[in-house]
Amino acid sequence: MKTNDIISLYVGFIEGAGGKNRPVLVRKFTDSYIEVFKITSKYTNKSEFIKRQYYKIINWKQAGLNRESWVDIGTILQIPNSTISFKKIGRLSIKDQIEIDKFNDNFINHLK
Repeated sequence: MKTNDIISLYVGFIEGAGGKNRPVLVRKFTDSYIEVFKITSKYTNKSEFIKRQYYKIINWKQAGLNRESWVDIGTILQIPNSTISFKKIGRLSIKDQIEIDKFNDNFINHLK
């Protein structure tokens, strides 16, 4: 597993019990944990506030995704390595790697 890999991982729901397997983007990988952003195909009905934190994956097919998708950079999840079971889906293209870094920097600067 490497930074910018897209994997399928069980993610618990923020509100309520349960969760689901979903694609996530690996942003950091250490000996003890991984940090990931959730990936979603649900964009249209989101509020403008939420849409501002969604990066549209340009080369989503090349990344191994089945439909047009967005990375939710608004929340980063930190998951202990001891609890993860995952399946690799693909990897962000070089173009998407560059663009999401710019998008993330702009998002962080906007919050300041």
